[in-house]
Amino acid sequence: MPLLYFDEFCKKTKLPSATCARIADSYRFTSEKISLAKKLLQKELTGISSKNKYCIVAVGSYGRYEASQESDLDGYVIYEKNLSQVTIVAINEKIKEVARKSGIRLSGGFDPISLDDMHKNIGGNDDTNPSITNRILFLLESECLYGQPFYSLSYRKILKKYLNDLLKFKKQSPRFLLSDIIRYYRTICVDYEFKITEENKDWALRNIKLRFSRKGLYFGGIAILLNSMNKRDTDKYDYICKNLRLPFADKIAHILLEQQKSHEHAKILTLYAAFLKEISKKRTRNCLKRLHKSDRAKDEKFCSLEKKAKDFNESLRKLLNKGTWGGKNYIDLLVL
Repeated sequence: MPLLYFDEFCKKTKLPSATCARIADSYRFTSEKISLAKKLLQKELTGISSKNKYCIVAVGSYGRYEASQESDLDGYVIYEKNLSQVTIVAINEKIKEVARKSGIRLSGGFDPISLDDMHKNIGGNDDTNPSITNRILFLLESECLYGQPFYSLSYRKILKKYLNDLLKFKKQSPRFLLSDIIRYYRTICVDYEFKITEENKDWALRNIKLRFSRKGLYFGGIAILLNSMNKRDTDKYDYICKNLRLPFADKIAHILLEQQKSHEHAKILTLYAAFLKEISKKRTRNCLKRLHKSDRAKDEKFCSLEKKAKDFNESLRKLLNKGTWGGKNYIDLLVL
């Protein structure tokens, strides 16, 4: 996935060169790792049949093109419901082998999921936290590692389910998808609280990620949907399809360029680049993992990142307040 807008944004604005370099470096590192993984998967999976019945996707920092040497790969399989479990197990083993050969740590947080389950259970009793996570991350930050035809089919099928009214009727807002992105973000906020209180997991690193990358994922998604309201009714769906999956920096750069607000809100990207720089350092991550909540006010690194997170939040709020969203009040769309 190329950066469609960020390079132009750097040329047209007074964005610090360090900001442009940091985001470009993260993108370059991720691209190289993903390219290697794709080549290895293509080779390793040649002996497995039913290649047009599944795809392998990367989400998380690799899906956002923000990975570093400290990042884990969050990858999973999306498949047709009639694909055998034997085949799915074999595919998963190949993913593990390719991750090892690529020098990428593979996380174990995602199970394979059928396209049927992703498409049919939206909002139903079976729409669990893992299923909404799979679906929203797939739409907002996924990269196809293998099986592009099935990936494209799956993406458009799920997106059309969300945007059916947008395609059928004039003057519609993408409320269904907006609501589910909001629901997902609130779900991970609640999940964060559960993990640090009930499961006693490390809190500081999760806290900073929640306030930057998770919030960036959420904000980037809703900003693209809000900006689609500036388009003609016949163009809204294609606009969303093209831009919803862009990296956060590219989404923000695009909206600021299009709305001619580049200089006014460039701080969003400066702060996000500072986060990417720190989170890529092993020393910073280890410091945050060891930090006890009772010591948070005394820890210089955490306090610095927390201050940047507050500035980041305020900068996003300013863009919402001053942005142009098709003549609609964004509060009505996001809250009421």
